[in-house]
Amino acid sequence: MPRILEILQKDHQQHDLLLSILEKQVKDAHLTGEPDYDVVSEIVDYFLTYPAEFHHARENKMYEKILARDPSAADEIGHIEEEHEAGEAYIKAFAGALASVLGTGIVTRKQFANAALEFIESQRRHIRMEESMFFPTALRVLTAEDWNALDDELSDRADPIFGSQREAQFEALRQEIVEMQNAREPANDRFPAGQEMSV
Repeated sequence: MPRILEILQKDHQQHDLLLSILEKQVKDAHLTGEPDYDVVSEIVDYFLTYPAEFHHARENKMYEKILARDPSAADEIGHIEEEHEAGEAYIKAFAGALASVLGTGIVTRKQFANAALEFIESQRRHIRMEESMFFPTALRVLTAEDWNALDDELSDRADPIFGSQREAQFEALRQEIVEMQNAREPANDRFPAGQEMSV
């Protein structure tokens, strides 16, 4: 499999794990009184930066190659860049709700939870579409030359949570991931045995 596609699929697995943690934080808030805002804030910070700057940029380049090779196949997928822009609108809306909760407090808990759940569902819907349509189409349409060109353009920028150069600002989230894996939460069952996240 092309290296860029392996990276993108691994990103999806890791994004799904973060979405599961966020979902658990929001849904458990009625028991604990409120979510762990350090963990939630780190998830928001991650989705505001890494996917937009690296994950989506790579997918956009892959889509451009598909469009050049087979415009009708690209039409079947839809407009990936618009999908990414819509996803960024959801995370920005959730980030705004989080900022209000931590600042002025003018957002109700229900509004905060709804913004979180809308973001989670939008991301999962987008991941499902890419895994079921976008990636298989890319494998069918693109040539070895296309894949080599995409792989050559890959940045060596490591994922700030899961990569080799982990950033300290995500430490609370990293600990939450470890605790989730140790507890063997059902949300983590999405990952095949032996493919737990290394943090």
